Amino acid sequence: MPKRRELEDRVGAALMQMIRRAEESQERAARHQGMHPTDFRCLGYLLARGEPVSPRDIISYLSLTSGAGTALLDRLESAGFIRRERHPEDRRSVLIVLDAEAAAEPLALHERIRAEYTAATADLSEAGLAAIATYLERVQALSEEMNQALYRQAESD
Repeated sequence: MPKRRELEDRVGAALMQMIRRAEESQERAARHQGMHPTDFRCLGYLLARGEPVSPRDIISYLSLTSGAGTALLDRLESAGFIRRERHPEDRRSVLIVLDAEAAAEPLALHERIRAEYTAATADLSEAGLAAIATYLERVQALSEEMNQALYRQAESD
């Protein structure tokens, strides 16, 4: 039976490799679609959300500047993958609506990737899935805290 330290090292190494491979997969999938990786990630975000979202939500999720976010949305709109619609409750703002029919090809690839990731958990118990989810949520929260600390430090320099 491996010792705790060996298991921790194994988990850490696997997490780093998973992040790296997931990023590579997203980039290759995007290139396969003739898209910029950020555009492909945005379509995946919109698919996962399943409802119109604000440009601010997209920009925040993708960690973009306002200008880069506007350029992204302009590209996706020009490709016909999204449209901007007035917010029904706030006429001063817009919502981004995914056109699933126009974006069918990249969305199908997102669905395939999601299905393969889901299949990788098929033999895990609910307790095992819960443990993995808890760990990943903790790592995500820690990463966000570190990012915010680095952002504040950079602003004060």
